[in-house]
Amino acid sequence: MSDKIKKIYYLSSTHWDREWYRDFQGFRFHLVERINEIIDVLERDPSFTTFIMDGQTIVLDDYSEIEPVKKDRLIQLIREGRIVVGPWYTMPDEFLVTGESLIRNLQIGHQLARKYETEAMKYGYICDIFGHIAQLPQILKGFGIEGALLGRGTNYHNCPAHFIWESPDGSRCITFKVPEETGYATFWSDVYLDYLLGKDRDKENLISRACQYVDKELKRSDIPYVVLMDGMDHERIHKEATWIASRLSEIYDCPVVFENMENLVADLKAYVSQMPVKRGELNETAKMQSGHNMLITNTLSSRYDLKRANDECQILLEKWALPMTAVARLKGCDIQSTYTDLAYKLLTQCHAHDSICGCSIDAVHKDMHYRFRQVKSIAKNITDKAVRYELNHNAEDKPSEVSVLSVFNPLPFARRETITVTLDFIQDYPNRFADPSNPEQRNAFKIMDREGREIPYNLVEIKKNSFTEKPGELYRYTADLYTIAFLAELSPMGPTEYLIVPYDKPIRYLNEISTSETSCENEYIRLEINADGTINIKDKETGKEYRNLMSYLDDGEIGDGWFHAGLVKDRVVSSRGSRCVIEKIDDGPAACTFCITHYMRVPKRAVRDIHDFSRSDDTIDLKISSKITLGVGNRWVDVATSIDNVARDHRLRLKLATGIEGNTYNASQAFCFVEREIGFNRDTGEWKEADLAEKAFESVVLKRDALGDGLAFISGGGLHECAVLDDENYSMIITLFRSFSKTHLTDGEEDGQLQQILNFNYRLMPIRSTDSFADIIRVKDCLQAGIRTVTERVCDTYLPKSNPGAFVLEGDHVVVSLIKTPEDLEKDAVILRCSNYSNNSSNAVLRCPAPVKEAFETDLLENSLLPAAFENDLLHMSFNPWEIKTFRIRF
Repeated sequence: MSDKIKKIYYLSSTHWDREWYRDFQGFRFHLVERINEIIDVLERDPSFTTFIMDGQTIVLDDYSEIEPVKKDRLIQLIREGRIVVGPWYTMPDEFLVTGESLIRNLQIGHQLARKYETEAMKYGYICDIFGHIAQLPQILKGFGIEGALLGRGTNYHNCPAHFIWESPDGSRCITFKVPEETGYATFWSDVYLDYLLGKDRDKENLISRACQYVDKELKRSDIPYVVLMDGMDHERIHKEATWIASRLSEIYDCPVVFENMENLVADLKAYVSQMPVKRGELNETAKMQSGHNMLITNTLSSRYDLKRANDECQILLEKWALPMTAVARLKGCDIQSTYTDLAYKLLTQCHAHDSICGCSIDAVHKDMHYRFRQVKSIAKNITDKAVRYELNHNAEDKPSEVSVLSVFNPLPFARRETITVTLDFIQDYPNRFADPSNPEQRNAFKIMDREGREIPYNLVEIKKNSFTEKPGELYRYTADLYTIAFLAELSPMGPTEYLIVPYDKPIRYLNEISTSETSCENEYIRLEINADGTINIKDKETGKEYRNLMSYLDDGEIGDGWFHAGLVKDRVVSSRGSRCVIEKIDDGPAACTFCITHYMRVPKRAVRDIHDFSRSDDTIDLKISSKITLGVGNRWVDVATSIDNVARDHRLRLKLATGIEGNTYNASQAFCFVEREIGFNRDTGEWKEADLAEKAFESVVLKRDALGDGLAFISGGGLHECAVLDDENYSMIITLFRSFSKTHLTDGEEDGQLQQILNFNYRLMPIRSTDSFADIIRVKDCLQAGIRTVTERVCDTYLPKSNPGAFVLEGDHVVVSLIKTPEDLEKDAVILRCSNYSNNSSNAVLRCPAPVKEAFETDLLENSLLPAAFENDLLHMSFNPWEIKTFRIRF
């Protein structure tokens, strides 16, 4: 044996789910006991040199808040390296949060480790995450992390204990696959469990079972390093560990060590050439009939309300609060960074895998909604202050009937699209008109751009005597609110102003873009509504038409937050046979909107009798109302759907019968797109988890034909489960939501049924061979970020000088993911992060609002690495395929 094994790593840990089948306070009560025991055991036994604190730092603050008198003892053990912490703040789900959220999570983890007088473990401890994104090795590399430990998403039959995991850019990570039997707790279950339960108190049998474990691990790899995984959920430290380690050292004639897992990576570097390489995402369902190894795909579609709220928070922070405060700070408006620090801590607490995945008890998810509300409020108020500061530089606020509409675009590129805005008018607005016999009086006004050109608009809605507010003002006020739509050309990253000018005659724009009561078209697209409520979209440039899009499928659900479980006696209801009402609710020179309302008659609930489950014979109307809008300047169709979910125990999916032939499709992930085979592996029927067509996507699912043309589904937020089937229509399926009652270790709870009105928004965009991944990401960013508008009365028809844009990016394949203030709050500096959404090398240029003094490429902790090229106010950047880069720019 001495020739076979060079070292055995005894990994002693406890996997800590901060909230799951108990709420946070319930689990913390046990956490305090566990850490007290860890401190006592380590202080008594100096040979117990290292305990791994599950890769998370949040538990340190959770403990210290309750045991402040013992904090110094905890810090002493951490300082000595005997309790190893980090690199995460919380162990997140990777598919359900953005790449920027993953980076911030690791940044907070490193910061908190330093608060406890140490450096975060440079090891990717991701033992219990439900599959892994393609770019995680590159993200870890940005923090100086070269190794990782994982299990889910991989299988024994094609993955040994040690392998190389490679990102699309070529970044590599030396990875250890935990055993499948009980995952990160397999040593606990195989060796300790009977002993701890009192079934076998003979300590010599511990050694016998430990040897069996070691021998079994040797069969998983030819590399002479073994890892003993002793880290069960919420488990106590095992004081017998050092005795077992000593005995194993004698038996196998090799060191058995309690060490930081960074040392394992250093040891394994000599064997890299012997390790197989796995590239991209790790999302295989489980083959072996073991207790732990499961991918658990359907967390992607559980608790839509959580996913939607989380995406809204991420968008507010990444697209609005952080970039706008960075720009405001450069102009002299210093907004305290502690606000965003707090917001991200609250948000990242929701990103723990058992939290954001929607598989916890209702109390946990209620707590999450509270945290989401706090994040939204903080982000809104930060953004409002930045907007107010910008307006103070750009507009005078004096009583007049003339107003300036400021439309804020937070993105670093110009936009040309039809937008919908709400204007507020004084209630005694003098210029009004009404058609004969029409009691609805309307304000008469024109919209003028900077060049004095009149812009035709749709008048969508009027709300008289309504409360509204302005950014930065404490009190709300009443006004008449007019919602209009018009084609806008928006400057990059800043405000674009339009004049709202009173007019002394009636204002009626009589042009329309509808071509019939069920069709409309602009220069790019022809949209038709079919009698069954499906739609046809024709790309007028390519001539390609995508027919019978937007039907719905409703089937039974008796699963839980982890798994969709259908019924043996299921009934799948299609909206194609449902009652449907089609209305044209807005039409004009700027846009046409139809409302399609389906009344799907679906079973009211699932019923369990003495024989089996079935969907009830009682049925109920599921009302699905979708507003379908084609804007005059848009290459896409916008959809806003509202569903009154009065049914229970069911799953509702959107079906897009694309008709696009081909065996692959693409889905967006953090900082990349992945390519997948359509359909699913039908040879997995005897696996523990059969392969599913349903997979994760961040925001975009697209399918192209052999010429590169196709269709993209672009989510506004909350939707993360997709499939592309190998049926005759190559149907794209988006899971809208699942309604269920089962939660772990309860008799069933109500909140997972989502008995409420659920809102969805997305875009359907015909894509062309010339459309790059970056082009599609920019359309996604426009949808998700939206705009912010402010109406202010001014003294005359003056408009401020044209806004050049705070930052403007030029680059065909490069996308900005974040602009922010540096974490060290360096004055007159910003952090910029970009990524190349291409299989080829690419260049980009960033135009800055002032001459650049210095610029550096940095790591993801914002430490400067290499000088970056710049000239006057231009930053020049070059990227390898799929590379993520971060820059520090000083002005």
